[in-house]
Amino acid sequence: MARAMWRIGAGAARLTLAAAIAGGCSADVFDVDVALTARTFVVDFGSQTGTVPTVMCSDAVAQEVCGTSPTVGVDTSSATGVPSDVQVTLGCDTSTNQCFAQGSAHLSQPVDVLQDDAFVTRVERHALSFVQLVDVAYTIPANTLTFEIPQFDIYAGPAGSTRETDPGVAIVGSTQPVPAGTVMTDAQHVTINDDTPARPVIEHAIENQQQFVFVVVTNPRLEAGAPIPAGSVQIDVAAKLTVGLPR
Repeated sequence: MARAMWRIGAGAARLTLAAAIAGGCSADVFDVDVALTARTFVVDFGSQTGTVPTVMCSDAVAQEVCGTSPTVGVDTSSATGVPSDVQVTLGCDTSTNQCFAQGSAHLSQPVDVLQDDAFVTRVERHALSFVQLVDVAYTIPANTLTFEIPQFDIYAGPAGSTRETDPGVAIVGSTQPVPAGTVMTDAQHVTINDDTPARPVIEHAIENQQQFVFVVVTNPRLEAGAPIPAGSVQIDVAAKLTVGLPR
């Protein structure tokens, strides 16, 4: 009797497994959550002082009235290992005849999953059945800026990308405003969904265990009377993934 019951139970288990597979739930795959090591970007606008002039201006006398242009920020590449392109341009807005300061910062950093300790520890070099980008988080652990940055735009692209306009680069999302001198030690999150343009870029790179690049961009503009952009800010960006591994 016990043997007969065991056979009935085994047969039922096989039927349940077959039904699960037929229904699209594969027994050959299990999910692993992986939090990739955060990438650090430092945007340094230098140590300029003063404010954007409030006198009337025109194109003809923009430099004499508003100041020389452009001002190059501090190149942090040697210290951080991240290519840094930071500039501040002073000019005249002819629609208002007022001076303005236009900041611009572009930084890029590669993500090599085969050299990422968190990825290697959890996944090693196994083949991947699927990769799902579930979250991109950021923190602002250091901030000496003299002005508010409305947002940082975070992009992802193939290996070798340095600009958001490079081929294959797509937007991940944008941060909240970053007030002058304010840090954010609690992780903030960029919403990721099926329509996020950079999602397939990152997922494809990791499924094929290839390098991809995070590109961080900001273009703050300050009007007459505002502080001339100065100071530095650090932004740490980390992606969290769910990967499926064949048993």
